[in-house]
Amino acid sequence: MASDRLRAVNKDDGESAEMDMSPMIDMVFLLLLFFLVVSNPKTIKIDPNLTPSVAENAQAAKSKNGKIVVNVRDNGDFVKEDTKSLMADGAALREYLKAEKERVESKGNEPVLHIRSDKEVEFKYVQRVIKAGATVGLKQVAYAAFNKE
Repeated sequence: MASDRLRAVNKDDGESAEMDMSPMIDMVFLLLLFFLVVSNPKTIKIDPNLTPSVAENAQAAKSKNGKIVVNVRDNGDFVKEDTKSLMADGAALREYLKAEKERVESKGNEPVLHIRSDKEVEFKYVQRVIKAGATVGLKQVAYAAFNKE
C-alpha cells in the first residue's frame, strides 16, 4: 500500500517543471544596456611620428576625461590629437586650445593640457605650448612620458 502511494507521487504526468527564461533574458539585456550607457570609452590616437621620452617616475593618467592633447614633433610642429591637423602658428594653437577648453568645460570636466612630444624635441617648443595654454586659462599641464623603454 505504501508502495502504491510512492508510485502515485513519482508518477510522471507528462508535465515537466520548466522555468520561464524570458524574464532572465530581459534582465541580461537590461544589464547590457546599463553597462553600455555607463561606460565611457575614449580612444586616444597616438602620433606615429613621436617617440615619447622615458621618465623613471612616470605615472599613468588618473582620468581620460578633460584631456586637451597637443603633439609636439621634433621639428617644432604642433599637431592636434587626430595627428593630421597641423597648427601653423601660435595663433592657431591658442585658438585650438581655447575651443577645446570650452568644449571640455561644457561637459563638466576640468580641462588638462596634455603634451606629448618627441624625446628629441627642444624645450622651447614645449614651452610655447605651455604658454599658449596659460594664455587661454588652462591651469593643469600633463607631460606624456613612458615609464620604461
